[in-house]
Amino acid sequence: MPNSTPRPHVMALLFDMNFKGPADSLVFRRLDGRLFTEEEQAIIRGATAEELQAAGAHVHNPEARAEAEAAVLKLAELLFKYVIPHRKVLIPFMTHEDMLEYGRLETIVTAGADTEG
Repeated sequence: MPNSTPRPHVMALLFDMNFKGPADSLVFRRLDGRLFTEEEQAIIRGATAEELQAAGAHVHNPEARAEAEAAVLKLAELLFKYVIPHRKVLIPFMTHEDMLEYGRLETIVTAGADTEG
C-alpha cells in the first residue's frame, strides 16, 4: 500500500524545484537554476502523485490537454448556436472593442457560410 502522507524530504525538494522546464525532461533543476544531485533526481522521480499535488505541481497529462482543446471547440460550437440568434441581448455586456471584434468575426463567419454549399 503506497504511503499517502507526503514525505518531508521529498516535499523539501519539490518546493525547491523549477517546474517550468520542459515537460518531457527527467533532469530537474532548483529554483535558482542549479541541477539537483543524482540522488535528489532519483528521489524526485519517485515522488507520488499526492506529493506532487501537495507541492502544487501540475502533472503533465497529454490526454487531458487534448481533451481540453477539443472541449474548447465543442463549447464554442455550442455557444455559437445561442449567440447568433440572441446577439442583441449580449451587446450591452460587451466593451466597445469586443463589439468591434464581434462584428469583424461575424462578417468573416457569415461570408464563409455563404460560400459553402
